Amino acid sequence: MKDGDLVQEFVKYVFSEDEKKEISSRMAQKVSELQSSEDEKKAIMSDFKSRIDSLQAEINRSATQINNGYEVRNVDCKVIADYNTKMWVSIREDTGEIAKERKMSANDLQMKLDD
Repeated sequence: MKDGDLVQEFVKYVFSEDEKKEISSRMAQKVSELQSSEDEKKAIMSDFKSRIDSLQAEINRSATQINNGYEVRNVDCKVIADYNTKMWVSIREDTGEIAKERKMSANDLQMKLDD
């Protein structure tokens, strides 16, 4: 190195007002982009969580069905009055089996008069 040579030194540099404005503007833009990206991530994570929860619920339901060998569901039944036993009998339309029986009320046992 000799007198008058230009060299690079690592020293403190003070920003001008215009440079500070430019940095501030750039920083504000990046803050906005960051917030937008975080919001987008939350929406995507929420969507994935919803999809995962739905799949987990279906798996749990299927496992319960397999373990129990049955599930309770609504099935069309025909209601028949059995006055001998004083019972209402619900007969399954799909299998013909008795689904439920319940006692007739006193009102059920009353004869109806035609108008």
